Amino acid sequence: MNVADSEKLAGILSSAGYEAAENEDKADIILVNTCVVRKSAEDRATGYISTLKSLKEDNSQLRIGVCGCLVTEPGIEVKKLFPHVDLFIAPNQPEKLQEFISSSTKASLWSPFSIFDGEGKKRPSPRSGEGGPRAKRVEGEGLTKYLTIMQGCDNFCSYCIVPYVRGRESSRPIEEVINEILNIDFRKHPEIYLLGQNVNSYKYGFANLLRMIENNALSTEWRGGLPAGRQGPPAKAGVGEALPWIRFMTSHPRDMSDEIINTVAESHNVCEFFHLPIQHGDDEILKKMNRGYTIDYYRKLVDRIRARIPGVSITSDVIVGFPGETDDQFRRTLYIIEEIRFDAVNTLAYSVRPATAAAKLSDDVPQKVKDERLQEVMKVVEEVALLQNQKLVGTTQAVLVEGVSGRTRTNKIVKFASARNDLLGRVASVKINSARSWALEGEITNG
Repeated sequence: MNVADSEKLAGILSSAGYEAAENEDKADIILVNTCVVRKSAEDRATGYISTLKSLKEDNSQLRIGVCGCLVTEPGIEVKKLFPHVDLFIAPNQPEKLQEFISSSTKASLWSPFSIFDGEGKKRPSPRSGEGGPRAKRVEGEGLTKYLTIMQGCDNFCSYCIVPYVRGRESSRPIEEVINEILNIDFRKHPEIYLLGQNVNSYKYGFANLLRMIENNALSTEWRGGLPAGRQGPPAKAGVGEALPWIRFMTSHPRDMSDEIINTVAESHNVCEFFHLPIQHGDDEILKKMNRGYTIDYYRKLVDRIRARIPGVSITSDVIVGFPGETDDQFRRTLYIIEEIRFDAVNTLAYSVRPATAAAKLSDDVPQKVKDERLQEVMKVVEEVALLQNQKLVGTTQAVLVEGVSGRTRTNKIVKFASARNDLLGRVASVKINSARSWALEGEITNG
């Protein structure tokens, strides 16, 4: 989602005549899009913003903007923390950059200080950003088009700061999403990622949205993956289904319905890939996290997905060191990773986030123990991922070529012996010769 937000900001700058600078020293304006979902991410952002002060001292015409979740983080007074910053833009409000540039241009100079984050520290309004500037991808950033279908979150997991910095759930109208997809040039972007903090709770029905995309993609106008009037992909487009490929994240296990599972199973365009954060392997910890499900529920959900969609890839997130986590509870997380056989897991050590319910709990797991548990869980994840990938050795997979590597429909990275720029952005048949934990190696057998 931060990538999608950054693309909107880059599109606004591009439309205003700006071009990407080679480095910070040659820039007229620097925007820092921030994330505060983890303390380490926040620390990296604040550290980088602080280093820009010296550039401002050397170049008084340089304008610096801070965007994203740091602007609305509870307890942070960004104007006092970064007096050298000229512009602050809250999440979901990229149009404020456009207003800033327009007002500065009219005055023929940059205003000395501007802040666009609602009313001081007010959270962004639920509908802010909807129908705003269209994203523009900077050349060379890749083949995937990130498309935000909803903003915010209503789940209030006890460890998560997202509802406090991005606001409550707000879904874009389904017609607006479809119209944006219709304007995508699939020759440049043969893959679409539908984004939301919890796409399963999309107001107008996530399964319904997937079906509408599918119906358009298989219509006469979209046959071959391109809207009417556009040149279709070359015959080498490959062995996969009609482009574009559709992926989505993130899904909350509690809201993953059989309707969504069946829709993915029946779809030609939607890829067989679910990112389904489990977060922990112990029911007591899950209850403290306010996740709204048990391990048994999650286990049965995965069973239903795999029964309906053979060969599906399931990835997840896991947090270690949550307040009160005992060694036995941590061990249950290791066990569930081995039992479920995730294809990949994002592993995190718990860090306190302000204003969250968990911030009121004693952060009683020593940092050394957190680090040790993180290393242990990463080792198990790597072992399980290798076993999952080894199952694909000897098979032929449809792979979206991205250069010296590509990705399968199940989001597995596949590396090639050499770049195939002639197949860039196309789906190729690839024989898988070997496997590692985080990538497969293979050879293109068509083209």
